Amino acid sequence: MNEILFEALKLLVMVATLIVVRYFIPLIKARIDDQKLQTISKWAEKAVLSTQQLLWAKPGTDRKAEVTKFLKELLIAKNISISDEQLNILIEAAVKQMKISENAGVAVTATNETGK
Repeated sequence: MNEILFEALKLLVMVATLIVVRYFIPLIKARIDDQKLQTISKWAEKAVLSTQQLLWAKPGTDRKAEVTKFLKELLIAKNISISDEQLNILIEAAVKQMKISENAGVAVTATNETGK
């Protein structure tokens, strides 16, 4: 009877280990990656806003280069690696969000006047 109980317990431990490895570890890893992505996204938003404020007279390409340089240095310091394409997407999203926020107070109304 003890052998059957021991084998059943051993099987239960193997199944539990399989479930943890198969489902919980990827879930935890995805959650950590999501947190990193949210953190990088916040940094990108702050960098875009700061660069827009400080370097408003420079062309957009120069401002983007400054933001990219800053974020790459920050990511290296934090030991986080993402591709240049991912970084570019985050910067563009931050710029789009900034423009949406700037235009949020603008109201457009339609009229029947034709301008004649």
